[in-house]
Amino acid sequence: MNQQRIRFIVSSAEEAVTVLRDRFEGKAKVVSVRQVEGTGLARFLQAPKLEVIAEMAEEVAGPASEVGAEDEGSGVFPEPDPVGSAAPSAPNAEFQPESLLSGLPRLLRAGGFSTQMLAGLQCRPDWSELEAMPRQRALLRVGMNLRADFDAIKRRPLGSRVAFIGGPGVGKTTALCKWLASEVFVRGKRSAVLKLDLERANPGDALAVFCEALGVPCARSIPDVPTLGPDESLFVDVPGIVPSGGSDVAPLMEALGPLFVTSRVIVINAAYDPELIKRAFGFAARADCTHVVFTHLDELTQWGKLWEFLLDHQLTPLFLGTGPNIAGDLEENVFASVLARTFPEVGLQAAKSAVVQ
Repeated sequence: MNQQRIRFIVSSAEEAVTVLRDRFEGKAKVVSVRQVEGTGLARFLQAPKLEVIAEMAEEVAGPASEVGAEDEGSGVFPEPDPVGSAAPSAPNAEFQPESLLSGLPRLLRAGGFSTQMLAGLQCRPDWSELEAMPRQRALLRVGMNLRADFDAIKRRPLGSRVAFIGGPGVGKTTALCKWLASEVFVRGKRSAVLKLDLERANPGDALAVFCEALGVPCARSIPDVPTLGPDESLFVDVPGIVPSGGSDVAPLMEALGPLFVTSRVIVINAAYDPELIKRAFGFAARADCTHVVFTHLDELTQWGKLWEFLLDHQLTPLFLGTGPNIAGDLEENVFASVLARTFPEVGLQAAKSAVVQ
């Protein structure tokens, strides 16, 4: 029996439950839940809406004309293409508006979990069981579920020619230095660095001094890059780029083309507001980025807000920058680090339990 995907937009979690129950008679299986902003002035005047992807048998869903078309309210319309999302699938999702949260949902929101992440967890078939558990045991189970989601995402290997990209002030060059030090000291790999200029200059001698201390060549132009062996890496530092639209990546693409860059790492300040992080992810998509590094973790109070981004299929987490030390303060075990700090009392135990499972 063929399955048809239906997408509908609602104003609240309660409305989503009503649509699932009344319009689809409780037979729709929720695939994903995503918060969406309005466009134009609407994004300032209206609260964000929820986009729900549901899947059901075609004979139940009926022809597309019976399902309806998108409108300004809770439009329901066919979704022909699969849509990737971090939200798990489960039948008969149960949602709650945030004002009515209690128990486990309130605890997860207090830990920084976004509305989208919480809705995804509530979609799971074991959610009722989790809510009935003692809180510490429930959090351990949540950790195991997050581990399963995290491990299910295909990881991209880091290539031998890597560009570090990011906005001004996010710690892009520091992140490059951290990774370079790890490559040289921990993995014993030979590397070279290119500090590249684009439309604006990329000043500063700190990177050159650091490379000299490591014994790593640091070039200022493409012709000065030394010949690299098959097991050697080139790391490219580009000037800070402020996302401004579809044309913001053109100079970057043009500059990186002759270098045959195989991996592009977007560096993002984790202390930023989630909407700014989402904007950085949009820029990363336009720039064909493959990996992500989160910095300024020492300034973050709610680590749980990162789960929405760590479970995004677009970018592979490379490491976390947990401090200003250019030769350290990095966490490569991203999953365990975030889980251990989301709920400090049980997070570390949950991370270990998830690994054992």
